[in-house]
Amino acid sequence: MQKQLDISCCVQRAVSPLSSQVGDDLVLLSVERGMYYGVPVVGRRIWELMDKQVAISAICDQLMREFTVDRDTCENQVLDFIGQLEEEKLVKLVVSI
Repeated sequence: MQKQLDISCCVQRAVSPLSSQVGDDLVLLSVERGMYYGVPVVGRRIWELMDKQVAISAICDQLMREFTVDRDTCENQVLDFIGQLEEEKLVKLVVSI
């Protein structure tokens, strides 16, 4: 049974994607899928925060310190972004016991 993605989940970058900063943005390459993904500034910051296992709530806490955004908007947008990354197998959901 797969756990629903929510702010209490922990995530980490997948091992396979390559990344490179281009200006303020980030470009991800999934060698496995042969796809490039362009990621804007906030997405780049989320990617940086996922260099090791981290709770999505902690990502939101950090983003709220760095950017002007309300809690609900931040949580919803972070969950959407991480959900897209998970669908593309660029991050992995770390299941806690």
